[in-house]
Amino acid sequence: MLTMHRIEDIRIAADSIGEAGLEKDISIAPEIFAAALDNAEFTVKESLHIHYIITRAGETIHAKVHVEGRMETICATCLAPVAYPIKVDLDTDYLPAAPDMPDDLEAERQSPSLGYYRKDIPLGAYVLSETVLSLPIRYVCSPDCKGLCPQCGTNLNEKKCGCEQTVDPRLEKLAFIKKKLRRE
Repeated sequence: MLTMHRIEDIRIAADSIGEAGLEKDISIAPEIFAAALDNAEFTVKESLHIHYIITRAGETIHAKVHVEGRMETICATCLAPVAYPIKVDLDTDYLPAAPDMPDDLEAERQSPSLGYYRKDIPLGAYVLSETVLSLPIRYVCSPDCKGLCPQCGTNLNEKKCGCEQTVDPRLEKLAFIKKKLRRE
């Protein structure tokens, strides 16, 4: 298994892809993946594993990539630690770049299913961008997380607090309708 120092360094020379194709396993150290994420809210505990298979049909190069790892963050509602597994499967085709295209071919990518190449394929930039896009916007420890008490800060998943639960006066009508519907 190959170990990389930067995810963006994963590049495949187009000329090296023969009829048999290429298959490789790469391990990205936790600190390298954390630096690539560039988000202090994430703690990466394990290496990120990337397995790819590259095949060629004429000028079209097909990449099938499996990305797996694990990171930790905090629950958005109760602030407890949350382990989040990363598991991403990617399929994409690369076509030769037209001469008038700019140097940053990854920026020319219009969809995750089609990219461009000149002499080499910037597979690492694609894997990083698609892995980041696959992450959720909000992390919760469980779908039924009760969160924190807005008055005393007690984690309501662990114990009930003694605070008086008041209804926001703006929502009293909705509470009345909800109570009425439950009686019917």
